[in-house]
This record gives sequence, structure tokens and C-alpha cells, in this order.
Amino acid sequence: MTDITNFVDWNELKGKEARGVTKDVDLGEVQEIGRHYIVTQKGRVDQDKFYIPKYLAERYDGHILYFNVSEGQKIEFKRQNPPTYEEYARYRVAGLPADIETRVRVTEA
Repeated sequence: MTDITNFVDWNELKGKEARGVTKDVDLGEVQEIGRHYIVTQKGRVDQDKFYIPKYLAERYDGHILYFNVSEGQKIEFKRQNPPTYEEYARYRVAGLPADIETRVRVTEA
């Protein structure tokens, strides 16, 4: 995969598929864009909502938004209400792009 070093605004990702570190980690579809997190929803009848910190976004390939979330971790983000800032901030690590809360890196699929 070649990095084309483009970026996309978070608001352009509504309705896009969300996955974890591997394609088998299904996080549903992007429903809302919060200040510090992305809300995804999985399922039609039994709907699971996930509030995923923007800090965990890895890339967008033009079709799928990938987060650094494993199958075991995704339960941490399943909830009905937004996380507090303190809950969200614990996912911030050194080396993240300064503008992670406004845009995400686009890579080739």
C-alpha cells in the first residue's frame, strides 16, 4: 500500500464503513462526528453503538475507515452515551497528528 498523503475532513465520512485493525473487526457505519469521537452503529434490529476516540483513527482508504481497535477492545467503546473527556483523553498517545480531531489520513486501498 502506498501512502498518498492526502487527508479528508471527518464530516465527509458519514455513512462510511468502519473497521478495526483487521477487516474482521466490524464497527458498523459512521453515524455521527463528535468533537472527540466518532459514533458508529452496527446492526439493523439489535443496534450496537460505538463511541470511538478520533485518536484511534489510523486511515481511510476511500471506502473504509480503519481504527486501531481489536475485536477484544471494541466492547470498551460500545455504549449509549458519549464518553467524558477524561475517558476519551486516555487514548491520546505521543506522535499523533496535531489535527487528528479535524481530519484523517487517506491511503490507497
